[in-house]
Amino acid sequence: MSTPTVAPPLPPPVWPDPPPAPPQAPNPNRPYVIGLVVAAAVLPLLAVGWLVLGGARAAAPHASAPAVVSDDAIVNINGVVPGGFIAGTGMVLTPGGLVLTNNHVVADTSGLTAQLAGRGPVYRAVVIGVDPTQDVAVIQLEGATGLPTTPFDLSGSLGVGDPVTGLGNALGRDGAPVAARGTVTSLDETILVEDQEATIVETLDGVVCFNAPIQPGDSGGPLLEASGRVIGMDTAGALNTGTAASAKWGCAIPITRAMTIAHEIESGTPSPYIDSGHRGVLGVAVVSRTGVQGCVVTTVTAGEAGAGAGLTPGDVITIVAGIPVTSASDFTVVMQDRRPGDDVTVTWRDVHGTAHSALAVLSAGPPA
Repeated sequence: MSTPTVAPPLPPPVWPDPPPAPPQAPNPNRPYVIGLVVAAAVLPLLAVGWLVLGGARAAAPHASAPAVVSDDAIVNINGVVPGGFIAGTGMVLTPGGLVLTNNHVVADTSGLTAQLAGRGPVYRAVVIGVDPTQDVAVIQLEGATGLPTTPFDLSGSLGVGDPVTGLGNALGRDGAPVAARGTVTSLDETILVEDQEATIVETLDGVVCFNAPIQPGDSGGPLLEASGRVIGMDTAGALNTGTAASAKWGCAIPITRAMTIAHEIESGTPSPYIDSGHRGVLGVAVVSRTGVQGCVVTTVTAGEAGAGAGLTPGDVITIVAGIPVTSASDFTVVMQDRRPGDDVTVTWRDVHGTAHSALAVLSAGPPA
């Protein structure tokens, strides 16, 4: 299905009003979730984004979910990462296409896309901002209008033994949301995060734990209470013995906390823990060469801004956005802090020495 064209800018979104988040001790040294996680009791957990290093995605059974949340308010997220791709889930916040998900779903991605309900329109997506310390991200679906939004339970009323349902893009197979049912087993837990080398790299505090079997790909998806409203965002799950494809229980970030952070990201509230979104890129690789005044293009990614402008390998870029470029390092300086959608005029010489100039609309690269 083709990607929708970009619509005119929308008016500022109307957000639900969450209660104030409880104070938390800052920890500037906590990196984002990138692999396996373990609870304080050293139970093996996984961050339930789905990283695929080639090969086909497994099929997963579908079970219906409580009726309050429309499938169209849940998106399947896919992105390209070094060595493969990653799949996750997101929740639509506004009719204009702001979506809540986990930071570890979008970290280090390019070519980010999202599909409504696993069967609707596919949108290109850009990262608006992330809080790596709390594993929260907000992305924008380009050109989205009139989307159904996710109903949240911001009361904070949840107890041990309450029934819950996790929904998501289980196993990254890009169908309708899969439901995993269980009950709350504990509140206000702390989990420790490991990478694939079993090194602890993050602590997530105040999470809700439950015994529903969420799966890789469910990261960023909703955790529903009995009435079908969202009380959390699925983030991690404990492995069954001998398999990395399912979990015997999971953990979710309370939606009150996730929405408080989402407000800060969307509004641009200054915070030492919130990072900006995707940077704008030409989609070219460049090098410096002795005796060449400019940077030499070595590769051009098909479908991205540079290819659209007409750049080809061997071209020598000399001016970007009106700024002379004499080396690859100059090019990097000029391109830093550019954002997707920015219009940039590029001037270059081809391999025959002929001068060219074209307007490039920057593509979305990895998050800045």
